[in-house]
Formats: sequence, C-alpha cells, structure tokens
Amino acid sequence: MTEHKVKEFPNGISEEKFNEIIGKTGKILVDVFTSWCGPCKRVKPIFKELSLEYNDITFVSLDLDYSNWIGEKFDIHAIPTFLFFKDGKMIYKHLGGMFKDGFVSMIKDKF
Repeated sequence: MTEHKVKEFPNGISEEKFNEIIGKTGKILVDVFTSWCGPCKRVKPIFKELSLEYNDITFVSLDLDYSNWIGEKFDIHAIPTFLFFKDGKMIYKHLGGMFKDGFVSMIKDKF
C-alpha cells in the first residue's frame, strides 16, 4: 500500500521548479509548513491521507524555512498555509491547520 502521494520538498524548492509544478493544468494543493511548527505536524498525516483520496489533485508540501521566496511571493505570515491552484492560478489561500472534514469541505468548495 502506498503511504501517500504528496510531492514533498522538506529541503526547499526553487521558484523555477515550483512554477513548473503549479503551471500545469489541473488542481494543486500546496502545504507550506516548517519543521518546528506544531500545527503543521498535526496536519501532515491528514494532508497525506487526502492525497490518496483525491486522485485529481496534486498535493505538494514544502518547508518555508528552505523556500523563503514563497513567503514573500504569496504573502505568507502564518503556518501552516495552504495554497489552492487551478490551471496555474492561485484561487484561494487558507491560513492555519484544520481537521479532515474542514479540508474535505474546502476542497469541494474551492475546486
């Protein structure tokens, strides 16, 4: 059994690589976290579980401490932050963690 289908970048991601991922057609959900953030750690298993349940969404996880540019580009001032992209455009930004039912509701509403 697959543990999850999250594209993980715990050591950061270049802006070029990030743009390549989000520039693709389709739905992309990005988890912006840090290794020292308690709520980020609590949300990670939920995020991984959702990656197995929604095959039409690309799940990406990246550490803000190693990709500072993303904080400036998307005005991120709290973690975790979740960025919703559709067909290359950011359509929603959610600050803070949530339970699984909150994610499911948001995915249905935003995508």
